[in-house]
Amino acid sequence: MAQTSEISKAYLAIATAMVSVSFASIFIKWSESDPFVIAAYRLALTCAMLLPYLVWTHGLQKIKSFRKREALLVILSGVALAAHFELWIVSLGFTLVSTSVILVTSHPIFVATVQHFLLKEHVQRIAVVGIVIAFSGVAVIAFSDYSVGEDTLFGDALAFFGGICAGVYFLSGRVARQSIDVVPYAFSVYGLSSILLFVSAGIAGDKLLVTSEREITIFLVLALVPTIFGHTMFNYALKKVPAHVISTSVLGEPVGASILAYLLLPGEVPGAWIIVGGGLVVVGLYVVLALGYKEVAPPVVEPSV
Repeated sequence: MAQTSEISKAYLAIATAMVSVSFASIFIKWSESDPFVIAAYRLALTCAMLLPYLVWTHGLQKIKSFRKREALLVILSGVALAAHFELWIVSLGFTLVSTSVILVTSHPIFVATVQHFLLKEHVQRIAVVGIVIAFSGVAVIAFSDYSVGEDTLFGDALAFFGGICAGVYFLSGRVARQSIDVVPYAFSVYGLSSILLFVSAGIAGDKLLVTSEREITIFLVLALVPTIFGHTMFNYALKKVPAHVISTSVLGEPVGASILAYLLLPGEVPGAWIIVGGGLVVVGLYVVLALGYKEVAPPVVEPSV
């Protein structure tokens, strides 16, 4: 009964996260700051929001006591998350929000393969079918953009590789969360990613100091909604739910983002093929979440040497 309750909490966290992350691309489109600066401030402000709770729960001491293996997993997650944001945010300047968001969430096949063969967590056959259906929707959208122009295709490629980085982020998080509490884990990963993004912004020559009240407000909303209620809820669920389930659930983001873009952003009208591809994503998502998840033992975390 207790285990069932934990799984139910994990699915509630996933549902909350799917709705929350759908707002990310809208807020980013509203911002006038440089892409790397947006991501850096987003994660830095998220850390600032998490810090009081971290101090109250003695999370800083937990971070200091990370074993070597845990620290390496956190570093891997942080680097992957930074690369994910860099590639995806830049892609938004070259292609539609709906297209970019769908391609950047095209990582479930990669995640399921690594999970099955390297982490030894069995992936149900019906889940594989669902992942293939969802990924076919991604392929439909990518093909529809191919004839639009080189700039759009370049944006699609950036978003796709950003999705691979997201897959690495979820896989390393799945292993790390077996021994690390969610807030110390999230704070460490977001903090490292923020530093890397500020460095990238500096190298790119971006303006690092942002004083506009409007921009700061957008950064705060980005930190609260798609990061704390989005990414952190996914990280919470990773302890109880396999990485391929979380990875596939992220495919719910394109549907929400496309609807929000249509309602809130001028000129962001998805074409017929994008609607068809989005429909396939929704069907695949249902198959994986409703039919393809069978509880399995979490990956074994070997003691540090």
